[in-house]
Amino acid sequence: MASLPDPVAAPHDEVFARIGHAIDQDDPTAAELRTVVRNARARMAQPMRVAVAGRLKCGKSTLVNALLGEEVSDTGQLELTFNVCEFHHSDRPGLIVHFKDGRPAEKWPQGSLSRLTARSADGLRLLRSVRKVEVGRPSPLLRRFRLIDTPGLASVHGTDSQNTLSFLGIDDPVEQDETARVLKELGQDARSVHAASAAEMDRADAVVFVFSRGLGRADQQAVESFAGAYGEVVSPLKAFGVLSRSDQYWPPMGETGPDGMPADPLDHDAMATARRMADSYLQRPAVRRVFRTVVPVSGLLGTGAQCMPSDEFGPLAELAKVPPRLLADRMEDVQMFCVRDYPELPVPAEVRAALVDRLGAWGVFLACGLLRDGLAEDAVRQHLLERSGVTELRELVLRHFGNRSSLIKLDHGQREIAEEVGRLRAGAQRARQRPPAVADRVAQVLEGMRVTDSGPSELAALSAYYGGRLTLTEQEQAQLLEVTGEHGTSCAARLGLHPGTGVDVLLTTARGRIAHWAALAGDPLLDRPTLTTARVVLRSYERVATLVERALVVLYGEEAPGGHDGERSTS
Repeated sequence: MASLPDPVAAPHDEVFARIGHAIDQDDPTAAELRTVVRNARARMAQPMRVAVAGRLKCGKSTLVNALLGEEVSDTGQLELTFNVCEFHHSDRPGLIVHFKDGRPAEKWPQGSLSRLTARSADGLRLLRSVRKVEVGRPSPLLRRFRLIDTPGLASVHGTDSQNTLSFLGIDDPVEQDETARVLKELGQDARSVHAASAAEMDRADAVVFVFSRGLGRADQQAVESFAGAYGEVVSPLKAFGVLSRSDQYWPPMGETGPDGMPADPLDHDAMATARRMADSYLQRPAVRRVFRTVVPVSGLLGTGAQCMPSDEFGPLAELAKVPPRLLADRMEDVQMFCVRDYPELPVPAEVRAALVDRLGAWGVFLACGLLRDGLAEDAVRQHLLERSGVTELRELVLRHFGNRSSLIKLDHGQREIAEEVGRLRAGAQRARQRPPAVADRVAQVLEGMRVTDSGPSELAALSAYYGGRLTLTEQEQAQLLEVTGEHGTSCAARLGLHPGTGVDVLLTTARGRIAHWAALAGDPLLDRPTLTTARVVLRSYERVATLVERALVVLYGEEAPGGHDGERSTS
């Protein structure tokens, strides 16, 4: 049976059409406001913009490669530019280069990417002129999202160039000097890198915020500063945190097992350690205010699992012949494993080093174990990809951002319109004039929609939920998330039921939820945020019930036959 359509999300571009109707097309003071509204409406039909943000050298580009399943974005130490790189879907690979001087963008062949990213003596003039590079790739993920690889974020606490470099993630004094020299060659400094990243976050619909291995002091200050400066952009509705180098918790240096003894590298799970750390970060109020969740990921392992050439499985198979305990002992010091000759290891040091560069030490050890167990190459790749956390992150992005894409883009558009209204009012105040009438009209439309329209009202309810302002039970919180599309936009998903659930069950469940939330919405003792949210959830369940009732009429006629729950199936 065909799926029932999304019962809650109205055509959200109509919201912006209604705002546009409040603007006199001949009003000269509203020219910029008309443009903002037009762009907001157009964005509703475009893929979501997801910025990958974080401090310099935290693994952002590696994570982008892992998500796309190919080595598109260059990675390295200091041999890269500090420009924005935006990835979009294209049937044919290609590049579009945008310049700082405003000249028309140019199309370049895909093979030119290294010229636009690798620093070279004869290419500095070109690199200084580039503002942004758009990379077109035929990717299923990019059909739904645009990924923006940002250069690097500093903290607003940085007070001078050296401090700002430190907050960009560069703490070693020698490396700071080298980075400052590279930036100067490219006509930039740490603050301009930060500004470019912050601007992309502001333009993005959603953010994946990357930490290299843990939430250090500088990372936390960056999070806190952006929670303050970009609180509307970075919020749990629109942001995840990612521990991007979780594989580095292997070998388990200094860690202990459940019995208090040193952890055994043979059965130590680096990702489990990272997950415990991620969960501990979510206990911090400052982190919960910003991120929906924090996900442990090994971007290096995820990329290697998908992109490693087949001929590199030969050396892995040779290493897999080494007894696991001996291999673990030799890998305890990874640096020595990559440079020292061990007669008992059948693979030369330089080849071992290349494998570690490709998969990480934990990935090499895991791959050897899987090959030792008799798994074929494709199965090894799949296991490594799943263990890397990339599959989980991809599904999370598709589910949370994808299911909420209309709401999130609606929020982005409303925010930009409200900001333009604020600028109109501020300009009038500076000129000691009355605000233009259009500013008041548009502000009234925005405020009214937060109460009457499903999208804006659900956004307000989610904002209250993520802000910790609601007094709801755990079950009620789960229902709030479900009915607003956390797990999908079908009737069944909004009711927390499996696809294919019978229409009778859908209707019975919806009516039960309506009764519960109607009682809650009529409770005179509830605080105002919870009362307002209860009314929003009630209306959402009423829309679900109305659609299911209409489906019964369409499918079975007005005199729909009776039947046991579950006999009539649709999703």
